[in-house]
Amino acid sequence: MNGHMPNCRHITARHLTAIIAALLLLVMEGCTSSRFGEGGHTFRQDNPEIDRRFQIADLGGQQLEAATRYGLSKPIRRRSGIWLRAWRLRKIKTNRYYLLDPMPHSNPYLTSGGKWVLKTIAKRFQKKLRKAGYREHRIIVTSMLRTREDIGGLKKINRVAATNSSHMYGTTFDVSFTRFNRISMDGMQPSNHLMANLLGEVICELRKEGECWIIFERSQHCFHVTARR
Repeated sequence: MNGHMPNCRHITARHLTAIIAALLLLVMEGCTSSRFGEGGHTFRQDNPEIDRRFQIADLGGQQLEAATRYGLSKPIRRRSGIWLRAWRLRKIKTNRYYLLDPMPHSNPYLTSGGKWVLKTIAKRFQKKLRKAGYREHRIIVTSMLRTREDIGGLKKINRVAATNSSHMYGTTFDVSFTRFNRISMDGMQPSNHLMANLLGEVICELRKEGECWIIFERSQHCFHVTARR
């Protein structure tokens, strides 16, 4: 015995901070409740005609630069390590503005900037619907934070999936343009074609304001959005 404690027993200030942040995150989640859950009625149209103005494909390098600048300093290896970055991430839950899809290859976390962009898109989308006399619908989020482990699993079913994806930094999410979830019966029922174009309009407005980069992904039926804050 040399009198020294084994390295595995040392708890650094950084790890202690991460543990406290993770516990606070769990407490806040437990205290949060919403009357807007998985309900509502989802409408789907696989091939809506989207105006070319909204079919933007910002360069992958632009997305990655923004992700590394505003997001996590480096990707997380495994899902079990997400809690160590809890102080940089926000847990995203279904609410009155957006509905989360099941995410087998990603995790419902974003940076505070990513969360702001997502909520702003969803709120502006609903505002445009109300102003035009249509029923309120939620947008549907299909992907968020990916670990290296998630990327590895995704590449098994999608060989063209990016190895160094902006999804790994917590700034990026995907929003479906083929599905929308109705939460109100007040007003006229909008078509999926109309909602897809309203969503594209909102996202492009935020892009012009310098808040995000976007990629219109027709094959994946989504707008790929990376926050720039």
